[in-house]
Amino acid sequence: MAEKEQERLQTESVQENLNTETAAEENYEVCFQAEDVSQFMAALDEKGRLLDEMTDRYKRLQADFDNFRRRTRQEKEELSIIVTERIICELLPIVDNFERATVSTPNDVTALATGVEMIFRQLNSTLTQLGVEPIIAVGNMFDPAQHEAVLRLEDSSQPDGMIVEELQKGYKVNGRVIRPSMVKVVGN
Repeated sequence: MAEKEQERLQTESVQENLNTETAAEENYEVCFQAEDVSQFMAALDEKGRLLDEMTDRYKRLQADFDNFRRRTRQEKEELSIIVTERIICELLPIVDNFERATVSTPNDVTALATGVEMIFRQLNSTLTQLGVEPIIAVGNMFDPAQHEAVLRLEDSSQPDGMIVEELQKGYKVNGRVIRPSMVKVVGN
């Protein structure tokens, strides 16, 4: 029993020491010299000034970027209009020739066919000048980047993937596919 009493007294003593240390820490006060305080305040003011300057620069940069984005969008729209106008100007002589062909009343069907062939050649020439080229499909192997397979044919005399018929011609503009060829492909 005496041992238990002694342990209790030791525990109370340790707790009193801890309470005394905690109280001392709570009452601990930090003191600075006046010039240290003024240096801290000057540094704080400098940081505040830098923050205001960076915030202002950020806002200006954001406004510049918004203006750039708006200006770029406008330029793209204007460029699209200019390109469209150029294409239309290139195609208008062909339209004029079609109008002339429909207004005239040729008695000879071969003369009409010859006129339509000439207009077709003129159209192909104009498209070539604009960078349009047909995709060659028949006799080539199927390429999903240039062809669209719509029918499949079994033919043991042809290798798999060979294009045997073109149902609709495909076109590229300056090397970029704008319409894939619709094709019939061998699939054994």
